[in-house]
Amino acid sequence: MKVCIITSGHDVYDSRIYYKEILSLKEIYNEIYMVAPGEEDFITKEGIKVKCFKKRKSQMDRFRVMNDIYSIAKSINADLYHAHEPDSLQVAIKLKKALNCKVIYDSHEYHPEGFAEHFKYGKSLVTKSVYLYEKRLAKQADYIITVNDLLVSKFKRYNNNVVLLPNYPVLDKVEMHKQYDMKPMFVYVGGLTKDRGILETLKAINLVNEDYKYVFIGGFSEESFEKQIKDYVDSNLSKKDIVFTGKIPHTEVFKYLEKALAGFVLLQPNNWRYVNAEPIKLFEYMMSKTAVIGADYPMIRNIVDKKQCGVLAKADEPESIAESIIKLGKDVEMAKKWVREDIFRLKKNIIGI
Repeated sequence: MKVCIITSGHDVYDSRIYYKEILSLKEIYNEIYMVAPGEEDFITKEGIKVKCFKKRKSQMDRFRVMNDIYSIAKSINADLYHAHEPDSLQVAIKLKKALNCKVIYDSHEYHPEGFAEHFKYGKSLVTKSVYLYEKRLAKQADYIITVNDLLVSKFKRYNNNVVLLPNYPVLDKVEMHKQYDMKPMFVYVGGLTKDRGILETLKAINLVNEDYKYVFIGGFSEESFEKQIKDYVDSNLSKKDIVFTGKIPHTEVFKYLEKALAGFVLLQPNNWRYVNAEPIKLFEYMMSKTAVIGADYPMIRNIVDKKQCGVLAKADEPESIAESIIKLGKDVEMAKKWVREDIFRLKKNIIGI
């Protein structure tokens, strides 16, 4: 069977799409294609044939992109097309009518809400419009894959063939040997943006009198926010042991995680998508045997409480975050016990989490 993955916006080497789904499919099917944004066609080292179209230049350029995807994908003449956004799903449904092929929709994001965030006004109207657009298309998909129970319930209202495939890390490829420093170390891994609670975390650190180490791993997405953070650190935290590494290779991230006592997952509550998310960063901390300081939202609470892998804090309240830091810092053995036991429970029961 010939399988073709199509995406209008994701990178070729997207973690979920390429390393989890495509490489899993490669174990069964020999002929796998991918249509994705890029400069020129190529074949990956795993033998995946990638056909590229020019990246979208603006929101108004999306129709050109959809036409390009359709032309390329139709020439492949696959038995099954696997789409990852409403736009690529529309292309896939059009291909289904032209080629009598099968279509799978993998919805691993809150597309209507995310698209609406690009607009300053009328967000609710945009959200509803994209929801109806996605619904009309998803009803015609042969199968839908999605990442959490909320989205499963959404799609099951109009398509019976829906399956839950959470976006968890690949467990069998990581061997973590913890080497804790004498000074408890707390880390944040990911993009340094306002809505990920970086400033709130720093304000919490300012309230903690104990001598701990804090490492922020990742790059700033906006210069203005970087200046705001650096000004705050210079003015308030000059005596604290704080390190900003910037972007570093993936292998170096694990060198920090080997020594980390706990990791921050403090997405801010002003974004509906974050409040109703199961951040992959949460599972990466668990996988690396690092305790979690997580935002107290229902989905995150369900995991942290059930697996006893950390503590919860109100993500927009520095006082609450500070309490969590102090709790873990003062009871290091408790944190170590949590993650030692939890990683084995996670391996045994990853789907039933």
